[in-house]
Amino acid sequence: MHSALIDMIAVGQTDVGRVRSRNEDSFHLDPAHGLAVICDGMGGHAGGDIASRTAVDVVAAVIASQDHACGHGGRTLSPAEEERAAADAASTVRSAVVAANRRINALNRQRGFAEGRGMGTTLVGLWRVPGTGRVVVFHAGDSRLYRLRHGELRLLTRDHSLYQVWLDNGRRGQAPQRNIIVRALGTGEQVEPDIAVHDLQPDDLYLLCSDGLTGIVPEGLIQRILTQQPPPAAEDVCTKLIDLANGAGGPDNITLILARFVLVPA
Repeated sequence: MHSALIDMIAVGQTDVGRVRSRNEDSFHLDPAHGLAVICDGMGGHAGGDIASRTAVDVVAAVIASQDHACGHGGRTLSPAEEERAAADAASTVRSAVVAANRRINALNRQRGFAEGRGMGTTLVGLWRVPGTGRVVVFHAGDSRLYRLRHGELRLLTRDHSLYQVWLDNGRRGQAPQRNIIVRALGTGEQVEPDIAVHDLQPDDLYLLCSDGLTGIVPEGLIQRILTQQPPPAAEDVCTKLIDLANGAGGPDNITLILARFVLVPA
């Protein structure tokens, strides 16, 4: 199957929730280039909303510039060319995240914040490798990306949180709070995102979200909403998931993107 016959159709929504006075989440969605990014800002008065918007803008700009530069003229790539394209895309993503981190960290220094202080943001995203049937998945922090394939919901990211460290260490001692992040953009001079390349299949559905959703709505309920029959419109699914989080108290901002990869008639 020619990978160019798979297109991305996507929608995104964000909501301030029921408790917060300001929405510090940001997202970027560009289906034409197969790009989706969500950032969940941290810092409150220090500018979490500025951090998330800065990260989204920088990452999107770096990836878009590379996307335009690596067109393949619509031709089918060989397996070796696909491997090189995927490696190049992963390198581009890393450069984009590093650039965003550097920008936010510089803003913190300009405002007089010490290392580890000031504003920061989590990040989660996917980018379809140009000319291929693959996607790059990347993240830092506890914003998540799930893939629904053949009715099975699978988490493709792993939280960079103290709670996840506690789980990985056998749940020894008292459980820490779930929202203590151990990796984020802007809080230090360097950040290393987790980056992975996955093969696409037609009708794959990807859910990107901030922890305002997953910290409140159980995964099992999310899966039931995503697998309803007949399938509701993506906009309605987004609204339903946000309503569920708000119905459970809405203690945080809620942002999500639904991205489906579909076959395009030849």
